[in-house]
Amino acid sequence: MKKYIISILTCGLIITATSCKKFLDLKPLDSYTENTFYVDEKGLQGGLVSCYDALQTDSLYGNNMLTLGEIRGDNVTDNDPGSGAGVRNSIEVFSETSANNILSGAWQGHYKAIYRANIILDRAPAISMADATKNQIIGQAKFIRALSYFNLTRLWGNVPLILTVQKTDEARANTRATSAQVYQQIVSDLTDAASKLPTTWTDAQRGKATTYAASALLAKVYLYQKNYPMVVSTLQPIATAIYAGTTLSVVPQTTTFPSGLKTSKDIIFAVLYLNGGVKEAVNQDNRYRNNNNTNTITIPQSIFEAGDNRRALVAPTNIGLRPGKFNSAVSNSTEISGDFPILRCADVLLMYAEALNEVAYGNTEAFKALNAVRTNANATNKTATTLVSQADFRTAIYLERRLELALEADRWFDIVRTSQMPIVFPGIPAFRSIYPVPQAEIDNVTNKTGWQNQGY
Repeated sequence: MKKYIISILTCGLIITATSCKKFLDLKPLDSYTENTFYVDEKGLQGGLVSCYDALQTDSLYGNNMLTLGEIRGDNVTDNDPGSGAGVRNSIEVFSETSANNILSGAWQGHYKAIYRANIILDRAPAISMADATKNQIIGQAKFIRALSYFNLTRLWGNVPLILTVQKTDEARANTRATSAQVYQQIVSDLTDAASKLPTTWTDAQRGKATTYAASALLAKVYLYQKNYPMVVSTLQPIATAIYAGTTLSVVPQTTTFPSGLKTSKDIIFAVLYLNGGVKEAVNQDNRYRNNNNTNTITIPQSIFEAGDNRRALVAPTNIGLRPGKFNSAVSNSTEISGDFPILRCADVLLMYAEALNEVAYGNTEAFKALNAVRTNANATNKTATTLVSQADFRTAIYLERRLELALEADRWFDIVRTSQMPIVFPGIPAFRSIYPVPQAEIDNVTNKTGWQNQGY
């Protein structure tokens, strides 16, 4: 009898211990994990929202991309070298180090977007759903991943090329891929995205990436690679659509920029912010707002023609206020709803004109594309009489891009890719055409050899 009692007690203890272990291992019923969230179409769609959300953050288009793409250039001057321990001012004056937290924030922000896109691309193939919907989800994830890698390689050159969801030990073993390898992957992602995405979305889904967005970004990648024939062939259908004016069109910048981003035909892709949902003090770097005299827009008024309708929107007369270009409607005293444009019809036409001119000077289509932007801005047309050579046309395009795309986080990258850095910033060493890799990222990898960019 004693043996039976001992056996029963032993079994009871084993059962109790096992039950306790199971109880302790229970996951919260109201919390999702990657394994329980990305299991159906609803999960994928929710994950896709998080990809777009990553673009909105202060790390990217809410703040840091404006510093890295504009304040670094010659359109904006930072007047507060002591603010934030000088991290923003050091970027403007070419004295940033690998400890700069704007750089680490941008690096991490882009890889956060890539991580979220990689989860979708990893899980989508096994999920049962309509093929058309699945392809649209995959296309959007690839577009966001491609945009993130495009920015990363423009900012740092060689960067880790991560195409799967990694564990910690795998991430510590990462090495930097060459810029050429990164561009090859970007081209692959955008080519596939363009084939999977629709040309338009319903009003309820406005803001999602389209085939036009994927193709326009693909052409921009080719432009950075100086593959001008591919720029021309990729943009020709989009230019035709812009001239037709049904779905896409250039839009005069007469009020805010460009007359309602959420509905404007000029916008091919923008980072969207909900009406009344973005606080000025938190996001968008206040769009260069200068209430505390921290930023001054330094684009000379003299480079605009007298009747150019873009001049008043970016001219230095806006000191102390947001520039008119981003002066979105105010929902209340502390909130704005201004979206941030990434790809516009005007940008497409200028890329198209530039590539046509690089292929051969004198192409009438090049003048047509350039003049479509200038006419839209109420500037006079350019002709073969005023631009008598390929070099003249090239100079005119570079200036037009500065005028048209001012304050859109493109200026610094244009200066670098067009080899204007020694002219615009004489005496600045060439190695500063890309930024130092954040030291925190180097500290996180096992093999640190070859991680830092030359000169830093």
